[in-house]
Amino acid sequence: MRARERRGLTARLGRRRAAFTLIEMMIAITLLMFIIGTAVQFMRKQSNLVSREAVRSDALQNAEFAASQIDRELREAGAGVVDIQPMLVQIDSQALTFNANMVSIDTGDVRAVYQLRDADTTGTRAMYFSEAIALPNSSPTKSYPDTTYLAASGVISGAETISYYLRPDSTTTLPNRYILMRRVNRLTPTVIARGIVKDARDTVPFLTYFTQDTLNRLVPVARSQLPIYHVKVHGDVNDTGKAAITDSIRAVRVHLLAVSRDQRATTANKDNLRVVESMVRLYNSGLLDRTSCGQPPLGVSTPTVALTGGVTKTVNVSWTKSSDDGGGEKDVVRYAIFRRIAGTATFGDPISSIPSGRASYTFNDTQVTSGNSYEYGIAAQDCTPNLSGVSASAPITIP
Repeated sequence: MRARERRGLTARLGRRRAAFTLIEMMIAITLLMFIIGTAVQFMRKQSNLVSREAVRSDALQNAEFAASQIDRELREAGAGVVDIQPMLVQIDSQALTFNANMVSIDTGDVRAVYQLRDADTTGTRAMYFSEAIALPNSSPTKSYPDTTYLAASGVISGAETISYYLRPDSTTTLPNRYILMRRVNRLTPTVIARGIVKDARDTVPFLTYFTQDTLNRLVPVARSQLPIYHVKVHGDVNDTGKAAITDSIRAVRVHLLAVSRDQRATTANKDNLRVVESMVRLYNSGLLDRTSCGQPPLGVSTPTVALTGGVTKTVNVSWTKSSDDGGGEKDVVRYAIFRRIAGTATFGDPISSIPSGRASYTFNDTQVTSGNSYEYGIAAQDCTPNLSGVSASAPITIP
C-alpha cells in the first residue's frame, strides 16, 4: 500500500516538474516583449521611411507634371494667331501669358491644336475688347486685349489667351508656399500644382526668357527688364521698343522647386526640395503667316433662312457658291457656317462646315432655342486656311 502511495507521489512530482516555473514564465514573457518591441520599432521606422519617400515622390511628380503642362502648351504658343495678334502678351519672372488656338469646337479648324466639340465656347476664341481682363500679377494693372482681333470681316480670331502664373498659397500657414495657376481668357483659373516654393536665394526665377543673337546663341533677357507687356497691335506705329521684345523671345526656361515637409526632422531642415527644370523652345516665334492658296477666297451672296419642321423647329440656311468655287482661283475647300444671337457684333467658331464642289448649298440647324432670334453667316475658306468675309443672313426668330 505504501509502495503504491510512494509511486503515485513520485508520478505527481514528476508531472509538476514538467510544467514552467513562475520565474521561467517571467523570463519568457520579458524576452517576447523585447522581441515584439524591437520588431514594432523596426516596422515603424520602415513605415516612416516609406511615407517620407512617398511624400517626396509625390512632390517631385507634382512639379514634373506642372513643368510638362507648361512645356506642352508653350510649344504651341502662336499657333493660329492672326497677323495683328501677338504671340507672347506678358513675360515676367512669375507670370507668362500667350495667345494660341489651343482648342476649337470646329472639327475642320486646321489651325487648332485640339478639337473638342463640347468645349466652353468662351475659351475657344480670342477675347473681345469688351472682355478685357487684368494680366496676372501685373502691377500696375495691365489689361488685355487692347482690341478685338478678327480673322476675317465679322469673324473673331480663334486664338485664345492662356496665362500661367504663381500666386501665394493662402490655404496653408507654411511659409513661402505658392500655387501654379492656369487661366484661359476670362474663365475661372484652375490649379495646376501646389507645394511650389521660390528659390531661397532668389537667384533662379520661375521663368527666364531668351532671345537669339546673330550666331544663333540664346541670350537671357535681363531680369531687370521684366515685366514686359505686348499691349500694342502688331503693325501699329508704337509696336517698337521694349513692348516689342516679346516678339523676339525664342525660348523659355521653367524652373520649379517642389517641396515635401518632413515633420520628424529638425525645425531648420523640415523641407526637402526637388528641382525640376525645362527649356522650352518657341517654335512659332518669328514665323510669318504665309498664304499657300493665293488671295483669300471671294465670299458668297447673302444667305437665305427659313423655318421648317413641326414641334421640333429647324432653320434651313441656303446660299449660292463663291466665285472661287470652281472658277476664279478655284481654291475654296469648304464653307464655314456660323450662328450668333441677333445683334451680336461678331461670330465665334463655326457650328458646322460643308465641303465645296457642289452646285448648291443647304444646311439645316436643329440646335435652336424657342424665343431666340438668330443670324447665320457663311464664309468660304481656302487651304491656307483663309476665310472670306462672312455674309450674314437676316435675323430669324424661333417661335
